[in-house]
Amino acid sequence: MAVKSLLRRIFTKEKKLVICGLDSAGKTTMVSFLQNGTFMEHTPTMGKEMTTMEVQGIRINLMDMGGQKDFRDLWIGEANSAECVIFMIDAYARERFSEARDELWKLSNVFKKKPLIVLANKYDLQPVAQISEIIEILDLKRLPSFEVLPVSCKTGYGIVRAFMKIYYKLTGKQLTKRLSVKGVTVFDKAGIPLTSSSNQDILQGGLFSAISSFVQESFNSELNQLKIGNHVIVFKRSQNLLGSLVLNNADNIDPKEAEEGLNELLCHLEHMCPELGSDQLEPQKIEFLLSQYASNLL
Repeated sequence: MAVKSLLRRIFTKEKKLVICGLDSAGKTTMVSFLQNGTFMEHTPTMGKEMTTMEVQGIRINLMDMGGQKDFRDLWIGEANSAECVIFMIDAYARERFSEARDELWKLSNVFKKKPLIVLANKYDLQPVAQISEIIEILDLKRLPSFEVLPVSCKTGYGIVRAFMKIYYKLTGKQLTKRLSVKGVTVFDKAGIPLTSSSNQDILQGGLFSAISSFVQESFNSELNQLKIGNHVIVFKRSQNLLGSLVLNNADNIDPKEAEEGLNELLCHLEHMCPELGSDQLEPQKIEFLLSQYASNLL
């Protein structure tokens, strides 16, 4: 073994995370969303596929297990050598819940020793199973420890919250958001606000009017930042949209990080709404997508 390779193994903390679940549950889509910040179409995973991510000094080896029947025998071997196991379930496909339960319980001996996180995927669809229903159907109360988290690996709903939980289970350390976002607004090409989301109803009254007026008056200039009272508003433009983030001025703000987060949101909206390129704007679609993705920002 080479010296440099040996040193990397000694000084790099590594954790193994395994994600199991039936075919079409959304396992590979989740891994892709974590890497790309948006939804991407994927072919089914054949066997297993490993993705490596470095997060705050921890190297996470994420093993994505194929969900077809031919590959399910591989799950237990990988799960036994992991620090944490994710089981993904399609919360919209009630007709497959019994099958998912049977496959989950084949790993029950693993869950006596390792934490289990169940990700209830496709929470962008309706009618979707509620968390209490999933706990009952999968018979999770018989396990010593589990958590069920709602996500959408297509719209991004709950992805950051879920990964923060996963990171804690893997490392015992809290992964905190470095930006405290109070509100986000998306504007069209003309600077007209399309939709907003906030965690404290902050985007009301004078502050929202001031942001909107500034955007319309300065839309063709190089927008960057604006300070209003105790808030800093960061702006970013994409090909067909413009977005703003409201941050607390008392926080230790990194403008580049704020712009990066806002740019990721706008790129996601552009990717999910290709009709924007032909000026066929669907405000209700933008509103829904923002409401889903905002869980990662607020």
